[in-house]
Amino acid sequence: MRIGIVTFWQSDDNYGQQLQCWALQRYLKRLGHEPFLIRCLYKESVWRKWLKIMVKTALIYPLLGWWRHRDVRRMEAVNRVKNEVRRFEEFRNSHINQTQRIYGTLKELRQDPPVADVYIAGSDQIWHPVLLRRKDDRVFWLDFGEDKVRRIAYAVSYGVDECPSGLQAELSRRLSRFDALSVREGSGVSICQAAGKEAVHVLDPTLLLSKDDYLSLMEDIPGKSSPYMYIYSINISKKEDIRWSELRGFAEREGLSLIVTPASGYLPGRELFEGVEYRYATIPEWLSLIRYSGFVVTTSFHGVVFCICFHKPFIYFPLSGTHAKGNSRVLNLLSKLSLSDNVWKVPGDFERIYNLPVDWDKVEELLAPLRDKSVSFLKQVLS
Repeated sequence: MRIGIVTFWQSDDNYGQQLQCWALQRYLKRLGHEPFLIRCLYKESVWRKWLKIMVKTALIYPLLGWWRHRDVRRMEAVNRVKNEVRRFEEFRNSHINQTQRIYGTLKELRQDPPVADVYIAGSDQIWHPVLLRRKDDRVFWLDFGEDKVRRIAYAVSYGVDECPSGLQAELSRRLSRFDALSVREGSGVSICQAAGKEAVHVLDPTLLLSKDDYLSLMEDIPGKSSPYMYIYSINISKKEDIRWSELRGFAEREGLSLIVTPASGYLPGRELFEGVEYRYATIPEWLSLIRYSGFVVTTSFHGVVFCICFHKPFIYFPLSGTHAKGNSRVLNLLSKLSLSDNVWKVPGDFERIYNLPVDWDKVEELLAPLRDKSVSFLKQVLS
């Protein structure tokens, strides 16, 4: 069957976003289907752009100070240049089937929907409550195309633990078009139930595949033979978010060099650390940097996923402040796989976790039924 997929896809530096898109397509191809990404990249209207400029000029810039705005713009410009080295667009063109057309509005998509037997929404945080407030974001609830096309949600995330009460009626209306629902977190099951819908708890698409699938993508890491610690830096605003003083001191004592890849999630990627080697890796290189590292430090869900995939020792630093809700998806997965001890909890925990033995055979044993349940869901709804 032809399967059109709607998900986040346009990032130039978020590795998990690209790999979850690739993984779902690869698995669906294995089942004998023809999946493709429906590329939607909404263009703001002229009046909306001018409204934003006026609000920033009149209200935001005076409060923040022009100097801060200048620094943010400079950082964004620098990131655009460095992101070219990551070659994400090249990866998408080579490895992800996608519509030739990029839809600019929901209206365009409704007027000329891609031909498919099934539409799939997912994965990633495409059902965040923020997106319930905007008309064009109805694309993530598959509000386009003919009624005869089946609509399925696979491993969708809400990015929150509950839906605001004022939006539940709207959520229920949007979910009513789906033939089958599955979500990535247990909290997502509860949110669907509160909206009057049943959903299945499944794994992120990246966990549907085996290590061998990712080995087919990898490239050698030029110039790296000495042992190193790899930091996948995402969603942090300051060094001590990953206890930098403790981490750097330990690496020096152990004779480990430090390689860092910054990326954007809730926050733009930044070079926060001194005395490290920054790598703006391609997606194949990023996978290799995890696989060949001595130890991985990350605040990323997909950073943890690929440590599990490659049986790589790691430490997860939970997010804090307004982004702390993003921890639940990681903590839930680690709990199911008996890896909760790999989460940083108190000062001095770094050395304990670095020396923590992991029974990877047990991890795989616990992962197998979760993968079987996810696979069964897909096979059943696509049969």
